[in-house]
Parts: sequence; structure tokens; C-alpha cells
Amino acid sequence: MARPRSFEHEKVLAAATSQFQRAGLHATSAEDLCRVTGLGRSSLYNTFGSKDELFAQCLDAYLESTLARAEEIIGDGSLGTVERIEVLLRRVVAEEVERAGSGAPRGCLAVNTVAELADDPVHEKNVERIGRDTAARLELLSAVLRAGQAAGEVTKSVSAEGLAAFVNSAVAGLRISSQGRVAAPWSGEIITATLRALQPDPAND
Repeated sequence: MARPRSFEHEKVLAAATSQFQRAGLHATSAEDLCRVTGLGRSSLYNTFGSKDELFAQCLDAYLESTLARAEEIIGDGSLGTVERIEVLLRRVVAEEVERAGSGAPRGCLAVNTVAELADDPVHEKNVERIGRDTAARLELLSAVLRAGQAAGEVTKSVSAEGLAAFVNSAVAGLRISSQGRVAAPWSGEIITATLRALQPDPAND
């Protein structure tokens, strides 16, 4: 069967990604994928090979798009270091609020996937994909935080790498909390606490 045109392929990936994000890999059936994509079972498998291959493509596209958005924010030289982190965190909250209003699945496909597949050797490659993505995000955050430390904008009492891991954990926490409808009431305080932790401490810096 001929491969779908690019816009159709992207539309199918988006629909399948939403399904995987909502239910996870194991709980998503072929019938679910046919329903959300509008493809018949034979078309789905002739195009993507298997459910696992479709999931891998969805995960790759998801990681690529979310990393690109983070790079755009963190690379904004018109803002200070802490301001960039604030924009990043507020973007996360805004996305979750938008998803809640539209009925789209909340949370992060990458975080959900690690929780579901971390101990599953059959899907080790997917966890490795997320590991590489996480390393890229930490490198991105470490670089801007290191520059912020050099400029006196960010505390030096913790390494840039440690602060990057802290910020990345805050992002994941906001995503996870949104699934339990917890993040919205407390998101502002979570962001404020995270930003305060990044600021220089006169007693230690």
C-alpha cells in the first residue's frame, strides 16, 4: 500500500499519539488506533508495520517537537536566565490548561512511557529514546544556567547540572500533577518556589 501523503501521515501520528498519551501503549488496542486514526487495520499495519513501530514513531515525533519548543524558549537571548526558565514553566502549565479545556490527554507522553515501560525489557529501546532526549534537555538547561551563574543571575551554591535536573523535575512534576487535576491550583506557587531556588543566595554566593 502506498505511504500516506505527509500531512495525512502527520495527522495519523497526532491521533495515535493522543491515544497512547491517554491510555498508554499496553492498554491501547488495534481497534483503538483504527478508531482514532480512521484507518482500517490492514492500512494501519501496512503503513506502520506494527503497533510498537507506530508507537516508536509517535514517541520520536513527540520528543522532537517538545524539545524544539524548549530550545526556542531557552534560546531566547532577549530574556535573562531565570526569565527563560519562568517562560518554560508557564508554557507547561498553559499547555496543560489548554488540554484540559479541549479534552485532550494531559501529562507527558515521555513521562508516562517511562512509568509504564521502564522495567519492560521488550520496550527498552523506547526508554533509551527518552533517555537520550532527557540528556539533551539537561544539556540545554545546564548551558543556560551555567551562563546565568557566570552573569550572577543564578545561584552558584548548586552546580548548573544539578539545577538543570531540578528544573527538569519541576517540569515533569507539573505534567504529572495535571493528570490528577492538582497542578492548576498550585502551579503558580510551584513556579515561584522553583524560580526562588535558582536565584543567588547572598549567604552562599
